[in-house]
Amino acid sequence: MTIGPAMPSSSSALLARLPSMRLMLAFDVSARHLNLVRAAEELGITQGALSRQIRALEDHLGVRLFERHARGLRFTQEGELLYDFTQRGFETLGAGIGRLTLQAERQTLVLSVARSFALRVLIPRLAGFTDTHPHIHLSLDIHRYFADIASSGVDVSIRLGGGDWQDCHALRLTRDRIVPVCAPSIRDQLRNPAARTRVPLLRNIERDDPSLQADGLGGILSGGLRIDFNDSASMLAAAEASLGVAISRSSLVADAESAGRLVRLTSWEACDGQDYYAVCTERAYRKPAVKAFLDWVASQAPS
Repeated sequence: MTIGPAMPSSSSALLARLPSMRLMLAFDVSARHLNLVRAAEELGITQGALSRQIRALEDHLGVRLFERHARGLRFTQEGELLYDFTQRGFETLGAGIGRLTLQAERQTLVLSVARSFALRVLIPRLAGFTDTHPHIHLSLDIHRYFADIASSGVDVSIRLGGGDWQDCHALRLTRDRIVPVCAPSIRDQLRNPAARTRVPLLRNIERDDPSLQADGLGGILSGGLRIDFNDSASMLAAAEASLGVAISRSSLVADAESAGRLVRLTSWEACDGQDYYAVCTERAYRKPAVKAFLDWVASQAPS
């Protein structure tokens, strides 16, 4: 039995008909400018070399693509049709390569953030980071307790403390003072001594220091009323809703003070030796996404 040559596949037949990408690009740029001088400048080749590439493409296809005139080029019917296809082809190819490149460059950044800091400080500002770093995919773990960054897969943990975590890179974000705050309407009420027995103290039972509360209030609240919370974010939301007076960290109330939702009840303030820190392992610190976030968040956090 005689075996003849294999029939070419449809894909190999197509490849045999297609001109090189270099010739197609030369045509596409020339068609966009309709001027060989400007097209050659964009491609970084001589006008003579470009003319030879156009002729080679025309010879390959067996049609004329341009008519040459003193003022430049003019499409033939075949050239105009081909330009319609090369435009769409190069746009599709560019979009595909761009998507692959973006996917390859995209990085995931896992943040473990103390709930009060997340709601009162980080989230209102976070669009500034995502706009500047669209290639970084953020994953936020909002918590009330510390995550073990060495074993949890967290890249950066924003937490309250003294900055003395072992074997970690710790970036101080705030220089907090403890301050008494309330809604403007509550401050106005407290100017009347009779109202001082009716306004409650708002207290975070997991954070607040009773001695600092007493110093901060200075006897202004005399009724002994108290509403307890287990986190500062909900406590401060209650203070903004005119529920009472809160003793809180200056970083957590800075935006509300700027907006006029909270005001200082007195000029008293104190420090408790704790601030918010961005903490990461030395290994995570070498990641470009982590360094980008640390640079950004250090410039954003209020004191």
